[in-house]
Amino acid sequence: MWVTDIMAQTGTTKSTEEIREIMVEVARTQLAAVTAALKFWGGWVESADKYTQKISAELTRVSEGTDDSQKFVGRLTDFSREYLREMIALPTTAVDHFASEIEKISKPVGKAAPARARKARAKA
Repeated sequence: MWVTDIMAQTGTTKSTEEIREIMVEVARTQLAAVTAALKFWGGWVESADKYTQKISAELTRVSEGTDDSQKFVGRLTDFSREYLREMIALPTTAVDHFASEIEKISKPVGKAAPARARKARAKA
């Protein structure tokens, strides 16, 4: 694996630790991006499913003749408007989720500063 090779080539503990921290942060950022994308697509699937179920139920009523076609057009418009509103909100929801995940990983989790390998000395 290339990450291991890079870490082995650096040789120093400090460099290895810095690379590890960078890789962990990159992985967390990727995870935040993936979960935000899943939030978006999951919301789309849920909204599209709800929309198609409502339209299907209305089509069944109209085809059976149990409902007025004028009311059908009004409800179809309402369902479409609701669906579009939900679609418009999805990018904002995904971005908000991504931002909150990034904010979580940006905050230190009570981690103390790494101990120095040697004491600093003043130059004479």
